[in-house]
Amino acid sequence: MKSNEVADESYSINGFKHFSDLAVAYFPQMASTSSASKKMRNCIKASNALSEQLADAYYTDTTIEISPEMQLIIYRHWGPPHIILSVKVQRVAENKNTDKK
Repeated sequence: MKSNEVADESYSINGFKHFSDLAVAYFPQMASTSSASKKMRNCIKASNALSEQLADAYYTDTTIEISPEMQLIIYRHWGPPHIILSVKVQRVAENKNTDKK
């Protein structure tokens, strides 16, 4: 079972991230990696402030690797991405202690 969770304040940016991986994290509902990448690039272009800040961090329309600085800029504009956690759920009987007072 997979669970979609939103990263919280403890979300950590560690190193460079491939553009398509970050795009899928922000747009998990898209049908494919390329669709998510295209949507993310279009959303970046649509925001002048975001585009300018990313350009100052050396982002271009063909950037493949997103630096930690670029990730932080995107994070500040869009908030944390969705992350997918593989979770195995073990079902347990409810109220095991019902006979105790």
